[in-house]
Amino acid sequence: MIDSAGGWIAIALRLAAVTGTTLALGGWVFTRFVLPRIERTVDAQSHKPWQATATHAVVIGAFLVIASALLRLALPVALPDGLDPGARAQLQALWRTALLAQAGAATAAALTWGTAVGWGRAPQLSRDAFVAALAVIAPALAHAGASGELRVIAVLVDVAHGLAAGAWVGALALVTVAVTRARGQENGAAQAAALFAAFHPVALIAAPTVFVTGLATAWLRMGAPEGIANSTYSGLFVAKLLLAGVVGYFGATHSKLVTKRAVVTPEAVWRTLLGECAFALIVLIVTAILLGTPPID
Repeated sequence: MIDSAGGWIAIALRLAAVTGTTLALGGWVFTRFVLPRIERTVDAQSHKPWQATATHAVVIGAFLVIASALLRLALPVALPDGLDPGARAQLQALWRTALLAQAGAATAAALTWGTAVGWGRAPQLSRDAFVAALAVIAPALAHAGASGELRVIAVLVDVAHGLAAGAWVGALALVTVAVTRARGQENGAAQAAALFAAFHPVALIAAPTVFVTGLATAWLRMGAPEGIANSTYSGLFVAKLLLAGVVGYFGATHSKLVTKRAVVTPEAVWRTLLGECAFALIVLIVTAILLGTPPID
């Protein structure tokens, strides 16, 4: 893969891009797959602010992606040694095109979702398409300079991993905000129960997808376990896997509340939801470092 060089500055900008993409995907998933299930069990007055929060999450996430992409244009491109000048120039141009395309998709997402805040309403299909595009463009083009018969599989795995992680963590953040706000409200328990029940199918699909595609990504980049891998990359990957496991443990605990039809109150679960989000944020930080670390010496 190709990416921006630049040490901690590049890591910070990658983190902004990953966080922005996660927020945008989370807002989209919450709007398209969580809210419709809630609307059947909670009154409109309760869930109306949730829609606004999800929309704002998409817009804020899009702006983070735009800022990250444009600032990364000023950074050098990290390329393998031994490339001839022509190949280097081609890959540099390709990466800058990827950043511009990602910024363009994020701009379109911000505009189409921003209209839902108060400037009219953009067609739902265009809103869906632009959020998906900002999540897909950069991973796809980052592999464009790679070689080998598994390149297409690597692109598909990376895209699936990013989409599933964004859907899981981004929507989780919005559920946490909604549950926290429900504390002290008369129908807070009903709101929390509805949120958990509506988010449960999303997490049930997204979480296993994240783990499977994450392992597949590591295999594609490092090779078989007995292969020679960069110790830094291996350590970061194991750390990410363990942290994701902690997030999954929190999620499984919350999932049991749904499957056992237990009473869910905001006061009982908001702290564990915040803990789950905190570990998810650490996973994003490790991911930002991992993306710029070469897997093999």
